[in-house]
Amino acid sequence: MIKALIVDDEESGEQLLSKLLTRKHPEITLLPPADSLNEAVNSINQNQPDLVFLDIRLGNDSGFEVLEKTTYKSFHVIFVSAYSQYALKAIKNSAIDYLLKPVDMDDLKTAIERFKSRGSHINPGQLSMIKKSLNMSESNSKLTVPVREGYEFLKTSDVLYITADENYSNIHLAGGSAKLASKTLGYFEDKLEGENFFRIHKSYLINLQEIVAYEHGNGGFVKMADGKRLEVSRRKKKELLDRMTNF
Repeated sequence: MIKALIVDDEESGEQLLSKLLTRKHPEITLLPPADSLNEAVNSINQNQPDLVFLDIRLGNDSGFEVLEKTTYKSFHVIFVSAYSQYALKAIKNSAIDYLLKPVDMDDLKTAIERFKSRGSHINPGQLSMIKKSLNMSESNSKLTVPVREGYEFLKTSDVLYITADENYSNIHLAGGSAKLASKTLGYFEDKLEGENFFRIHKSYLINLQEIVAYEHGNGGFVKMADGKRLEVSRRKKKELLDRMTNF
């Protein structure tokens, strides 16, 4: 029997993973989940799991701190993350398993099968490489914006949302400024594929990290970090809510 622990501060993410493991992997016994750094460290040290499903982000802390602080080290880790596909390459290239939220049943099966055949543990060198790569991807992710004078290069993390303006787009930034770009919204949707952006409407492409509230309705509305209220199209509502609840 495999003893496993889920570490995730998002209840919806933990519940989905628990459900998949319970239904499809009876060989795994789940410990009570942990949703914080201290809970995770204490559970690992006390219960000595064989396998830990570890979210990279835990509120203001990180999953890496969990691995650094535990005294018990003889367990395998499968990272669970809402990071972009680009950032996840850092983990994949380090020969460490990961699952992208929302967790897919087939991806979960593959990761568990690799754990069973490999049974290896993370070493400090792998951790250092992953942390460095993820930090670089977050800080260096840039969006090239064609403007009248030439090009501007914006940090994607500074973009709150982008609105359509016929054959142009308005890029709304943290701090209240905006840039008029000589490209359509579809152009930016393609450029930001794999990042945490989602097109909620034919006229709006939003940064999911910058949503502060959702209001129910036919399609509903999202409230962004700058206070702007944007309409969600009816056909995009379910996908948006799925992304938000598993983010």
